Amino acid sequence: MSDSSILIVVPVFNGEESILQLHTALNQLNIGQHLIIDDGSIDATAQILYDNRIPHLSHKTNLGKGAAIKSGAKWAIENNFLWILTLDADQQHTPSSIPLFIEKMRKGVILIGQRTDLKSMPLLRVFSNKITSLLLSIRTNNQLKDSQCGYRLIPLSLFKEVSFKQNGFQFESELLIKASYTNYTIEHVNIPTVYGFEKSAVRNIYDTVKFAAMYFNSFIW
Repeated sequence: MSDSSILIVVPVFNGEESILQLHTALNQLNIGQHLIIDDGSIDATAQILYDNRIPHLSHKTNLGKGAAIKSGAKWAIENNFLWILTLDADQQHTPSSIPLFIEKMRKGVILIGQRTDLKSMPLLRVFSNKITSLLLSIRTNNQLKDSQCGYRLIPLSLFKEVSFKQNGFQFESELLIKASYTNYTIEHVNIPTVYGFEKSAVRNIYDTVKFAAMYFNSFIW
């Protein structure tokens, strides 16, 4: 299943252990074009991307996941794509789930992956996800079940209508809030839970504080 209107955007920071494997998996699926955003990696990520001629953009320094996604969206708009499909490079998101997003794709809808079994996730991450999903459900008037999942299909029209301030992980929550105020619908796609092998860039306490600041500031946007 291929769709030339979708650009798969993969933000990555220090992904030397997984990026080539992910690139190979995406090519085997023949879904469409993908673009890696190297967000200032300090390991061998940049060299792997260059040596294997993997399509990519590079940030000179680490700007944050949100900044990487925004760079990918900007490139996609400039090259006439209509959607971006974001997934993490750390093996949490299996490329084989991409067709599930494409099947449910329609105008004005943002699709978020919903991990179906959270038993393999650390309890603190599960708790944080549930609290964040509850708060964002209230803020967006949507029943969000897995708001922190970065596996998403997003219409690029949203980036043309809305400006985003957040550059870190909080960008993904900011996007949901602002999308809901711009009459976009948020729905879910069931995906498998893969956890325990990757090196997550999430810093629980720091990112929780940043989320709280973004959330309360959203009431005065």
